Amino acid sequence: MSTNEDSGGIELEERMKFNLLYDFYSPLLTKRQRKIYEMVCFSDLTLAEVADDLKISRQAVYIMKRRVEAILEKFERDLKFVAITRDLENKIKELEKKLNLGR
Repeated sequence: MSTNEDSGGIELEERMKFNLLYDFYSPLLTKRQRKIYEMVCFSDLTLAEVADDLKISRQAVYIMKRRVEAILEKFERDLKFVAITRDLENKIKELEKKLNLGR
């Protein structure tokens, strides 16, 4: 695998991680934080497009995106909703396997 493919996989993993965190914690963000993050991450607009639309600098858009990612990570460190949910899902799968073995 080339370095570009490796970094693409890492980028995809990061994006998936933040999408999951966003699913859990977006209600805790401000309306403006949600709007900018959604424009950049879900609408796939460039920083310049978002900046132009909101009449702010590209740097401000970049800073807000990074700030939202930091906030999402902090929420997970403090609240652990994603980790708890994954743990429960794994326990459910284990129980389902045990139930299926008994048949």
